[in-house]
Amino acid sequence: MSTIFLSHTSVDKPFVEKLAKDLKNLGINVWYDKYQIKVGESILWKIDEGIKESEYLGIVISQEALKSEWVKTEITAAWQKQIERKGKFILPIYYRECEIPLFLQGIKYADFRKDYKKGLEDLISVFGIKSIEAITGDNWRMFVRRRGSNWKNFRDKEFESVITGIYRIAKENNFSMWVGGTKNPYSFNVNGWINKEMSLYISVRMAPDNGYKYMAANTREINPQNVGKENYIKEIGCTINEVEEYIYNEIKAFVEANGKPVEKTYYFTEKSMSIDKKIKIMVDAVKSMDWNQDK
Repeated sequence: MSTIFLSHTSVDKPFVEKLAKDLKNLGINVWYDKYQIKVGESILWKIDEGIKESEYLGIVISQEALKSEWVKTEITAAWQKQIERKGKFILPIYYRECEIPLFLQGIKYADFRKDYKKGLEDLISVFGIKSIEAITGDNWRMFVRRRGSNWKNFRDKEFESVITGIYRIAKENNFSMWVGGTKNPYSFNVNGWINKEMSLYISVRMAPDNGYKYMAANTREINPQNVGKENYIKEIGCTINEVEEYIYNEIKAFVEANGKPVEKTYYFTEKSMSIDKKIKIMVDAVKSMDWNQDK
């Protein structure tokens, strides 16, 4: 995996932090002082180490950066490495309007001044990456049909956050909660009961047949395993906030009209796993407690 050292001045740090995050999401290692230098370590030694270990040095160009003694020091070290390698090492990153120094004018730069996306595309082309599109917790649904993507990890992480948030809402209002299993995975139910006339049952399912959107069903079933797919007719949305807002508003309206449920609550939120998966988790746990990983 390629590594880039980002040389910059503190004034440009917000831009550099965004750039570093985007590069890391695209699978590029980033040497950046916020990540690499810890309290008590020599800044000079760590920077020297970072430049030596990196394949490229990206110089974030701005008027303030070109006046910075730190940046000048890093550029000097970078030129030395470029001469030794007899090849491309310095990558100018034109961030804010200024006069480009003579020694950088002969090198093609990535221009971020007016169009961040275009500048990023120019920069990552050096690493052989043709698209800036990277999978994240916000866009994983776009990667469902793409081979080799780890979208399922993002789906599971999102559903975990949904269940954690809904559990807090349910517990605060004395509602019970039940998460679906293998028959109806990625579903849950919240329910509260005062009497036969005053009760609320809401089931929610992440629907693969509807773009993995969250769909709601209003039935008198407390176990989401027993709620048929045809009952999920209300579309909630694709985000954690939308699910939490929907459940919160439904429960709030019920409590304001009837008061909090008085029955004893239950919370079945354990993940449903196959025997093989459970065994693997136990084996991994035991292995992690042994220094000898060949045993």
